[in-house]
Amino acid sequence: MWGGVGSGVHYDVMEVYHLLTGAWDQKPTTGTPPQGTWGYSSVAIGKDIYYFGGNSYQYQNSLYSFSVDSFKWRELSPYSSDHGPMKKGYCGMVSAHFDGEDYLVIIGGSRASSTNTSKQTDAQYSAGGGCNEIHYYRISSDQWISPVVTGDRPPPIDDFTLTPVTNNTADILEVPNPGGSVQWPKRRYGHSSVLITTSSGPHLLVVGGYPAHDVWLLDINKRKWKELINLPDNFTKRYWHSLSVWSVTPTTNWIIEFGGLIEHKNTAVIELRYTSDNDWSTSVIPLDQYQDQLRRRILSDWENLGLSKEVQLLRGHLQEREREFYEEQLQREIKEKEQIQQDREKEQQQLLQEKATLSQQLDDATTLLEQAEKDKSSLNLEDYEKLKTKVAEVLEEKTQVEEKKQIITEDYEKLKVKVADMEEEKEQYLKEKQIIIDDNLNLTLEKDNVIAKLTLQVEEQSQNEKQIITDLRAKVSDNELYTTKLMKEKSQLQERVTSLEEQSIKETSSVGLQFNYLIPSMDSLDSSVIIAGQKLFILQGDRSDSLQWEKYGFRLECPQGAVSKDTEVAVTALAGGNFKVPKGTVLVSAVYAISVSKALLKPLVIELQHCVDLRNTSQTGCLKFVRAPLKSPNAYQFSIVEGGSFSVGNRYGSIERDEFCAFGIGHVGNGDTPIGGGNGSENDTQTQGTNNDSEEETNGDTPNDSSNGAGENSSGGGATPSTSTTPPHDSINDDPSQLVREVESHTTDEPTVQQLDHVLHVSDSDGPTATVSSEQCPARNDDESLQSSTYHSTSQSDNNAPSDTLYSGMMYYDKKEVGCWKAMYSVVRDLEVLKRYLESKHKSSIEYDDVVDSFKFIQPNGTLELTLHTGHQVGWTVNPIRNPMKLFQSRVDQFPLTPSYATCSMSVYAKPGIAKDPLHCPIKLTGIDPSMTIYIDRWPPPSSPSSMIDSASSSSSSTASISQTRRETEEGTFRSDIAHRVMTECTGMIKERLDLNTLVDKLLEKRMINEREKTKVLDERCGLTANQRMDELLSLVKGSIREDGEDFGLFLEIIKQENTRRADRLAQTLLDNYKRLL
Repeated sequence: MWGGVGSGVHYDVMEVYHLLTGAWDQKPTTGTPPQGTWGYSSVAIGKDIYYFGGNSYQYQNSLYSFSVDSFKWRELSPYSSDHGPMKKGYCGMVSAHFDGEDYLVIIGGSRASSTNTSKQTDAQYSAGGGCNEIHYYRISSDQWISPVVTGDRPPPIDDFTLTPVTNNTADILEVPNPGGSVQWPKRRYGHSSVLITTSSGPHLLVVGGYPAHDVWLLDINKRKWKELINLPDNFTKRYWHSLSVWSVTPTTNWIIEFGGLIEHKNTAVIELRYTSDNDWSTSVIPLDQYQDQLRRRILSDWENLGLSKEVQLLRGHLQEREREFYEEQLQREIKEKEQIQQDREKEQQQLLQEKATLSQQLDDATTLLEQAEKDKSSLNLEDYEKLKTKVAEVLEEKTQVEEKKQIITEDYEKLKVKVADMEEEKEQYLKEKQIIIDDNLNLTLEKDNVIAKLTLQVEEQSQNEKQIITDLRAKVSDNELYTTKLMKEKSQLQERVTSLEEQSIKETSSVGLQFNYLIPSMDSLDSSVIIAGQKLFILQGDRSDSLQWEKYGFRLECPQGAVSKDTEVAVTALAGGNFKVPKGTVLVSAVYAISVSKALLKPLVIELQHCVDLRNTSQTGCLKFVRAPLKSPNAYQFSIVEGGSFSVGNRYGSIERDEFCAFGIGHVGNGDTPIGGGNGSENDTQTQGTNNDSEEETNGDTPNDSSNGAGENSSGGGATPSTSTTPPHDSINDDPSQLVREVESHTTDEPTVQQLDHVLHVSDSDGPTATVSSEQCPARNDDESLQSSTYHSTSQSDNNAPSDTLYSGMMYYDKKEVGCWKAMYSVVRDLEVLKRYLESKHKSSIEYDDVVDSFKFIQPNGTLELTLHTGHQVGWTVNPIRNPMKLFQSRVDQFPLTPSYATCSMSVYAKPGIAKDPLHCPIKLTGIDPSMTIYIDRWPPPSSPSSMIDSASSSSSSTASISQTRRETEEGTFRSDIAHRVMTECTGMIKERLDLNTLVDKLLEKRMINEREKTKVLDERCGLTANQRMDELLSLVKGSIREDGEDFGLFLEIIKQENTRRADRLAQTLLDNYKRLL
């Protein structure tokens, strides 16, 4: 809402009414708004609102548009006396759409007597200033049009309502009472009207005005008025006010009213309902009960919609078909009657023309005859005879014309008889039509009675079923009590069952507590961070727990007695943000915001994934845990934490903590370690001593961090990966049966506002170049500038990523149309958080390859170059969208702040009918270690319906593959991606040749599974068959092999230990398949 007159009106803001809460809000606008006006006309098209004319102590004829998306004004037609409609206000304006164009239609209005704008031809102007001008404005060309008007214009009119009904029709309410007994509103001005659509058709609601303060409802199809009574004065006694309608449900509309030149100016809301008996009811919505009434009305209407809605739809469909049939019959009769009338009029016209011609000839002959009689003496006999002959011929022709006229008259009389017969037939048809209508009404009544009986039967049956369910629940309750009594006699089983019941009850009853706790934790996050995922853990405290969230690179170890019962741990994985780390340090992990609901009794062990390839002990000293508070003034300003453990070949680092905030892992440049750090020992694990860092405590944690009431400790001594610190039978993973609940969070497709402000001149993802501002670091306040020598933004330090940083490449496809794809190869740091975030940015139709590459850049700030080898494949075209196809390490490290830098795209096109063989197009990747070749694999589109079915089935069973070039590896090592693929392809063969119980024991010996997983797989009471439990076991094995290719070699050893020729052949087959794919 904008404009108007009054002391509290601000013309530089837009008033916004929130329908869900019933509250007003002011939002600033940009651009050049109109002068402060009232009495203007407005209409909405899409997400743009158009304003014309009005009064700002002088009449206007300017036209403006306002964008709801950007809140920006734009002047379309300026205030002028040289073009457009005259300067006026209080006119009507609607939108129209025809010939593929959008138009504004402006009708009538009130003008000043001194206006000098030229008047419109054929328009009328009253002495009081009113007019009936009609103008069009074509939006696409910014052009005013004065249309040619046919039919009757309305009289000079102003201060009326013009309400659109369809795209090209509207209703004007300023027509006087036609008189008689017809119910009609009184004459008024300054009123408002809105369109209300129901199942019975459109209705026009008219509210207020002066001097008549009442409310009327017009059935537009029937042209029948109905007065709505018993409405409060603060709703009806207004004029020059604003009126809007909100269709809450198909049968309920809320009428929202504001302003007006009377004592009632505040917001008023009235509920208008279309009842089941084709009537209307009204009620007042108190503003202090707005949200409660809204919730109650939505639930009530949608519950009652049910069967009655289907009956109404069926009845409306039958009535519509009947109406169309009668209209077609009537149109045919009208056309036949019009054709007969046209033929009759044509014959009469010809007859009149012939009669006129003969009459003229007769008159000429008579004149000549009379003249001949007068001049008889002077004429000779021969001429006289000729003249008499001529006269005789004329008289004969006249006789023939009279005879023809008689024939035509007789035909005309016959035609009249025929028309009378048709009228009788039409009357008979109308009678038969009425009989059919009556029959349909009787049928409808019978149908309603049948539906009512069926509904009653359904309700009775529902009541009976509810009673049966109640009885069954009572019996179940008795059985549960009896079962509980029996289970108390079994002490060993009782402890386990009681524990599970407590967990189940807690999972159900504490949902509200969990989310009430999680939401404040999320509110404390800065708006600039990018959230990739969220998860909530529940710890019981009476046993040790191992919590796995490896989908986002996070693990948590909880020793027994470390927490009190039902302690909640909320974890938010952050893919990016305005993070500041100590100088010379680079973040090599995601950032995890961690909060705990209760004070810890003992430290917990957290494990975070990093992307550094640790090959020797000296490298472990370069990795340090870093922490940062989540709130100002030092939000996301990381400092190094003493302690922590990193081991060679392990992509996770662990640390003990008793307080939490934001944590990550940093790489300290040049292998230097901060003061107090430890060095590597002879084994493969780097361990540091325990310290209480007083500087960390001064930075402050989140509110629920400080609530623990204990000093912050970090200890690396004795902290090892989760596989060794926790008893196997008490670990918990992502199994939904455990008391671990994940809260999904969808990341946005665009960077936050703070991030966009720091990126300049960025091209499209497929463009050749992209320029990043040197001021990419967020602006700092005075306190932050004092620390500039110690801290710097991660966006700058990412360009100095360590040379051992691992990256992941992923190929995926976006199908544009049949036979056309966009193939994309994206590179991010090898962190699960970034992979999940990249996947969430794409729509669900994106098709991913099931293989992910891991590699390192050869050179510092290196370049990955993709070389396309198209070859000659008939019917296929593969073209890069930008050339050369290069991904720069420094720009890839800016993901996800600038995701376009991490992707190269190619267009793939299969010519229908020509491309018959599958596409297998290689792409050579260089500049990385190891160098590799990936392939674009696509199937051609089907050329016929039968081939479409075959192609669909074969395409669904195939997956895109990525192959790497053969490279030199250490003896006895295996590639995890290829080994995982071999296991997937040979699952059926493995299940046929290996025994479940023997395989479980061997896998437990090799530590590929734990005791809890063994118990679950061997549990015959879990409801799964032996075949399904074997599938679960092999899923665990394949997951372990995908993480570490060495486990594939352990699995081959387990098979060979069977010491049978069948097992040896299986092991050899797996190894041969591996070598073939390598």
